[in-house]
Amino acid sequence: MPQTRGIVPEPDVQRIKAALVLRDAAQQQVELAVADALKAGGSVREVAASTGIATSTVQKYGRAHGWPTSEQRAGWAAERERQDEFTARIEAASAILAHLGVNEDGQPDL
Repeated sequence: MPQTRGIVPEPDVQRIKAALVLRDAAQQQVELAVADALKAGGSVREVAASTGIATSTVQKYGRAHGWPTSEQRAGWAAERERQDEFTARIEAASAILAHLGVNEDGQPDL
C-alpha cells in the first residue's frame, strides 16, 4: 500500500531525531577538540590547515570554549612588549646612525 502524501512514518521520524541528537553531540566534540588544540598552543592557521575548517570558524569555536586562556593572553602581551622594546631600540640606533651620517649598511652617507 502506498504511503499517504505528507505523512512521515513514525520509525523514520524517530530515526531522524536520533540522528539529530548524534549530530549535535558530534558538533560539540568538534568544537571542544578545536578549542583544546588552540589551548595546547596550536595556531589558528595550523588548526584550520590540518582540519579543513575555516580560520574564522576555528576562532569562533575556540572563543566559545575558553580560548585564549589567561596564560596565553599574558604570554602574547609579554611577547608584544618584548617586540616593541626591540623595535624602539632599532629605531633609536637608526636615528643615531642617521645623525652621524651613516647609512643602514654601515657606510658613510655621501
